[in-house]
Amino acid sequence: MAKVSLEKDKIKFLLVEGVHQKAIDSLRAAGYTNIEFHKGALDSEQLK
Repeated sequence: MAKVSLEKDKIKFLLVEGVHQKAIDSLRAAGYTNIEFHKGALDSEQLK
């Protein structure tokens, strides 16, 4: 497996709008645990 510059638990994914469940499943299968997802868009206050 390729070496990454950060530990996988230190990398955060924020997925918004139309995220397919397979994308989340693929990230989890690759060992990523810090995944946040939203079905719709976030307003500017939520993105800060």
